[in-house]
Amino acid sequence: MRVLFDGPAPVDYGQIYVTSRDLPDMERAFAGQTNGLCGAGHPGALFLMTGTHSGRVRFRIELHDTEPPTAAAEWEDVVEVSLQPRAPVVDLVPWGDGALAHLPLTSEEGDGGRLPVYRVRYCAAGMDEGSDPFGGLDPDEIDEDDHTYLDRRPDRYLLCFWPEASAGGDPGDGTVRVDAVLRQSSGNAAYWHGWARGLPAPLTLWERVEAEVRRRAEEDRRNEEYRRREELRRWNGRLPSERLREVRGNIHGMLLLDRDLVDGVADADAVTQREIAVWAARQACALAGIADLDWMRPAWTALERGGPLPADFIDTTALRTRIQGRATVTIAVASLRRRKAAPTDLLRAALDGPVDPVAMALPALVAAGESDPLQAALEALWAAVGTYASRRDEFLAAVRRAFPIVDQTQAR
Repeated sequence: MRVLFDGPAPVDYGQIYVTSRDLPDMERAFAGQTNGLCGAGHPGALFLMTGTHSGRVRFRIELHDTEPPTAAAEWEDVVEVSLQPRAPVVDLVPWGDGALAHLPLTSEEGDGGRLPVYRVRYCAAGMDEGSDPFGGLDPDEIDEDDHTYLDRRPDRYLLCFWPEASAGGDPGDGTVRVDAVLRQSSGNAAYWHGWARGLPAPLTLWERVEAEVRRRAEEDRRNEEYRRREELRRWNGRLPSERLREVRGNIHGMLLLDRDLVDGVADADAVTQREIAVWAARQACALAGIADLDWMRPAWTALERGGPLPADFIDTTALRTRIQGRATVTIAVASLRRRKAAPTDLLRAALDGPVDPVAMALPALVAAGESDPLQAALEALWAAVGTYASRRDEFLAAVRRAFPIVDQTQAR
């Protein structure tokens, strides 16, 4: 026999643990058991109850080679459980603290890396006395600043381990016997035994597997539904085609404003999309009064030929300075007031505000030169919408007249 620990052990809430890894859950530890003093239902751990709620109790832990003799008469309450540790060394752990002591049950793992099963006997004496806050002492005889009574608890405990060896088996065969109440004398123990017996029966392994499968399936379903709804929100209530989903750039403004038009443009062929892009850029620049500037001619020529914009027409700030004859300064004003309105309502309110037509039209010119014709069309349309601002409905109607193929309302 070896003594693994012998000394005072702090307890809180009337509990202390032996763990391989994680701290045990109280109900899981005792569910399905007859005894309520030593819970072994949480794999690799023991949940130990004490009479003392808070204080330091005397605790002794022994490791035996074989089953020890019957517990001496001094031990009023005696229970047994089986434990299969998950590590060769387990820890004695007080509530809310780190390991108080390391308990080497074995130096090596069993065959195939499996640790042996141990039978554990938990013996208690003085549990009823320990449940008294002052441990049986008269509080009138204790100074108010004297807290040593917390270290002089009347209850004490013995925990014995030995390799489980059932008939015809060996300590490493994984056999686990049910728990047992070998002796009961205290009212405290009777209470906890009754509490444990009233717990719902623990789930079987198959039931736990099925429950986990259901949990994961429900989690996957909820995550998929969240992704679907989030995508619907981003695409204004209608999932996009794969072609539209691939488009980069600033297209979500058009999605919120006129989803039917976006789908119509996406369904058109590349030639039509390019024509829409150039047409929208011309409409925007015409409204801003800059479409027929002589020096703009190379840009229109390049766009009508389906080529990229000349480098001189890429920088909208430089173009605006050239048009207005002076450097420009852009001032952005944002309201921090929270508005309880739908995104489409906020978008329309923003478009109704005053705008500088030149500043809004130039991005349409640059957008029309994008290499992806669908992106070019949608970004040019969006820039033109910003140029028309409060008159945007006139522009959107003109798009449908100029390109009937994109009018999805007529198609339906």
